Amino acid sequence: MGVDDEPSEWSVDKFGPDLVRDLRARIPKALQRAVELAQNAREASALDTDHAFGPTRWKQQYESLHEHLRDLPDVQDVHPPGAQVRVTICRNHLLLPWMYAKRRGLDMRRVRGRLKNQLVRDLLILFGPAPGYDEPTLPGMPATPDEARDRTLLRAAIEELTPQPRTLLVGFACNSDEGLLGVSWGEAALAPGGGLDWGPVEELFRLA
Repeated sequence: MGVDDEPSEWSVDKFGPDLVRDLRARIPKALQRAVELAQNAREASALDTDHAFGPTRWKQQYESLHEHLRDLPDVQDVHPPGAQVRVTICRNHLLLPWMYAKRRGLDMRRVRGRLKNQLVRDLLILFGPAPGYDEPTLPGMPATPDEARDRTLLRAAIEELTPQPRTLLVGFACNSDEGLLGVSWGEAALAPGGGLDWGPVEELFRLA
């Protein structure tokens, strides 16, 4: 499993030549395990829908990531206040799993629309890179839900970490029939309107 390409200069700069190879090998395995557990939950439910698959996959994508990486150097986790999951941190990067598609062959940078994962949205707003442009706010305009949201406890919990971590999206595609279809990681800012403004991206796994 995995993509045969060598690690990019971008990812080597972040994690070093040895750790990055371990991460590139283990992250797809972790997400594959999360998807398999969700498939098992769907099968056990005896339902024709994904009502059991989705919630199980969402929680396991965080838990399995930590289980597969926890023995690597510079790995820890943080349990954000109010969240049902813990977020894995590796060498001062918050690893944020994000399911971006249900079909194979789609580059996550081409996904359009609002990012729906609220925890990931909050962490990108607080600790992600700045978007390439700002949408001007007209006088008298009401605050958007993102602007009005109280992130005080979340900010305090992450700011206790030293050094303060940065965000790294771990995007993956999957569905309940075929399993894991693809994995990439990259840097992105939350853009005005709720989409993503992408920086460097690297593919980790692609189903043949």
